[in-house]
Amino acid sequence: MRVIVNDANILIDLVELGLLQQFFSLPFEFQTTAPIMDELYDYQQAELEPYIQATKLVVVDFSDNDLNEINEINLKKPTLSPQDCSAFFHARKMAGVLVTGDNSLKKHARNNHLEAYGYLWVFDRLVECSVLSGMEATTALKTLTEIINPRLGLPKSECQKRYEAWALV
Repeated sequence: MRVIVNDANILIDLVELGLLQQFFSLPFEFQTTAPIMDELYDYQQAELEPYIQATKLVVVDFSDNDLNEINEINLKKPTLSPQDCSAFFHARKMAGVLVTGDNSLKKHARNNHLEAYGYLWVFDRLVECSVLSGMEATTALKTLTEIINPRLGLPKSECQKRYEAWALV
């Protein structure tokens, strides 16, 4: 099963959208890092706790050696936060897929030959796996981009393509 390493922004917005149950029903092994979890508000952590308890989301702690490597990554790429570097490090270590809404992190991952995707990939998987109907996905994506996170900056043309395709689902 493919390992999906989640960055904070994806988890935060899924909490706000009320889509955690749908997300964690996808056929992947979901992981995140302790530094990512520390970034979340208490209520967001509380929303994720049932999925952690059910091992639908694994939170990874790091050894001192791992933390040194994460710090080295951060020194080489200071535009990324230490939390971003932890997600990148873990995804690379697991040969997993990094899921993030942070374009700098996504670009860094791809430049280092790591699969990295964002919100549209998540929505595509939710529809593809019939977890959300096309209408539900359209409503959720519009809520995300217009209300929850209007500065997200997803490409309007890519969103529109999905709205049109999802209308047929």
